[in-house]
Amino acid sequence: MMGIVSGALFRLSKIMKKMTLLAMIVLLVSACSSSLKVDVKSGITVEYGSELKIENLTDQKDISVKEIKDLDSKKIGDQKVTVVFTNKDGKETTKEITISVKDTQFPVIQLKKEKVEITTGDKFDAKTNVKSIKDPVDGDIKFSDQKDLSKDGYSISGKVDTGKAGTYKLKVTAFDKNGNKAEKEYSVIVKEKPKEETQASNQTQGNNYKAPVTNQSTSSSSNSTPSTNNSQASASTPSKTVCPNGNEPINPSLPCDAVINWYHANPQIAFSSCDEADKWAWEQMDKPEYYKKYSGYSVAPVTRNDQSDTYAVQFY
Repeated sequence: MMGIVSGALFRLSKIMKKMTLLAMIVLLVSACSSSLKVDVKSGITVEYGSELKIENLTDQKDISVKEIKDLDSKKIGDQKVTVVFTNKDGKETTKEITISVKDTQFPVIQLKKEKVEITTGDKFDAKTNVKSIKDPVDGDIKFSDQKDLSKDGYSISGKVDTGKAGTYKLKVTAFDKNGNKAEKEYSVIVKEKPKEETQASNQTQGNNYKAPVTNQSTSSSSNSTPSTNNSQASASTPSKTVCPNGNEPINPSLPCDAVINWYHANPQIAFSSCDEADKWAWEQMDKPEYYKKYSGYSVAPVTRNDQSDTYAVQFY
């Protein structure tokens, strides 16, 4: 009888051990099945300066990103990052993933004009036609005179001869910080400066141009020598003086014979002293019609029609 009981107890103990082992296996399988499974894409890339989004990592719709560690999206190349995934039930899993940061965006060049027109003798700076050059991520790109530029700056190639009429091509080349390159061309049209109708004839007369006296009598004694009496001359001078070369004197207080030709036969005014000429020219350069058209002036001695030494102003 005791032997039967002992055998039964032994078999019961063996059954209990099997049940305990089975329970542990069930619990372990249950625990494993509760971990979050994420199918991560291969060959993951992110655009330079952009955020890494869930759609870049997986196609699973019920997964979101809780945290991304060690990602620098403004550093080009491969990086190992740690990503914590989660779902709506609060389950999480952490994965180490290789991300490739690439810059596929190019600088944007904006010009003020596709064609720039100037006249011979004008000063011209090619940079003044550049409205803006920007990188979509890093912003403004600055001008650089560095030779063999390949990163972070822009340059302008080509040459404009402002002394010779013609059409010239200039090319703007821009590089962003990662070496992406953009180019844009524009034309510079140099036109001849307009010449007055009398300029060609006056130019042949050189510095000793002698303007006819406007208050000369129109009687038959036209060959007689004009009077040099200043009071008589001023008495017959019209209220609005128009000189024989077709121009009004720039300074109405001076007589027509003070309007002379110097350099390129441009009508100028003669002054009795260098200081007087310099003072007058300086005052004119303050006026918009002068400083917009000319970059400076010169004063030089010349001989007037009465053979007296005088000074003339030449704007350029």
